[in-house]
Amino acid sequence: MKHLSKIYLWVIILLISLAGCDDDPTLTYLKTITFDNPITVSTNDVVLTETDSISDVLSISWQSVDYYREAPVTYSVQMTTPDDTTLWENAYVKEIGDDIFSTSFTGDELNEITINSLGIEPNNQGVVAIRVISYVDRKAYSQPVTVNVTPYKVVTTSSYPSLWVAGDYQGWDITSARTIVSVDDNGIYEGYIYIPAGGTNEFKVYTQADWNSVSYGTINDGVIFEANYAGDNFAAPSNGYYLFSIDLNNTTYLLIKTEWGIIGGATPDGWDSDTEMIYNEANQTWIVTADMKTDGSFKFRANQEWQFDFGIDNEGNLAYANHPWREYVEAPQLTVPEDGSYTITLDLHDPGNYTYNLNKN
Repeated sequence: MKHLSKIYLWVIILLISLAGCDDDPTLTYLKTITFDNPITVSTNDVVLTETDSISDVLSISWQSVDYYREAPVTYSVQMTTPDDTTLWENAYVKEIGDDIFSTSFTGDELNEITINSLGIEPNNQGVVAIRVISYVDRKAYSQPVTVNVTPYKVVTTSSYPSLWVAGDYQGWDITSARTIVSVDDNGIYEGYIYIPAGGTNEFKVYTQADWNSVSYGTINDGVIFEANYAGDNFAAPSNGYYLFSIDLNNTTYLLIKTEWGIIGGATPDGWDSDTEMIYNEANQTWIVTADMKTDGSFKFRANQEWQFDFGIDNEGNLAYANHPWREYVEAPQLTVPEDGSYTITLDLHDPGNYTYNLNKN
């Protein structure tokens, strides 16, 4: 009898085990989320100008991405340079929103992105890689497309007291005359002017962008006076890039032709000689490509002598060390973050806002 009870017990256990086998777990597979169609752009070549500032110059559109659930899909757009498309670490990101399938960029917006976020030089064509990201519980990425973009140099309107310099070099057009400014509002004005070959090299200074305003001229002896008539113009001795400064306190002026270079322990020739820069008339900048070293520093210097040279101030802005009308300042010198080839740009075209740029190649 005991033997039969044991048999019955084992049969019951076996039946229970067999019943449990009917509940095998079901494996759940995570579905792949993809952009099934490529994104589209309105153009593959954009040349920006100031007239495009508020106009849409580039549109991007895409189709919805299916996440197989009832939930809004959030989209964003990334822009970067081709050398960053492996990880997109330095990409500019524009958040678009939920279930929105297109976006546009104005001229101002795209110009600022390409120059300030992507490091494309004004008036130079650069390649911009663009992709769209979707997100619910995880991200999906479209295949990138590329667009050629040529940004333009933004000319800011100076808030400093200004004088207008109209002349043959710019077609005697008072409405587009360059300005020189008094940064310290002390009656001393300064700026840099490029005078191309083939003209008379004559110009005059006006207190307003108006032919009827007070004007100043000279008889080329370093002294200025009111010359509210045709004649007694300033005249550069030759074409070139000039520092032009006026002191209304003692009615004197400086007109000095400059050619710029870099000098210092970080440069190819050290402190022994300048590495010359080349003036780019289209960009209104001085530029050089050179092998630079972290073991040392450098300055921008004019005419291979210590009459004009720039270091930087405590905020990293260009600051004169030597200048004929200023006391010498022990300005900190510039450095590069690592050894290598750099394209170095010096921009003096905007009076009161002199800038430089270091781009590692």
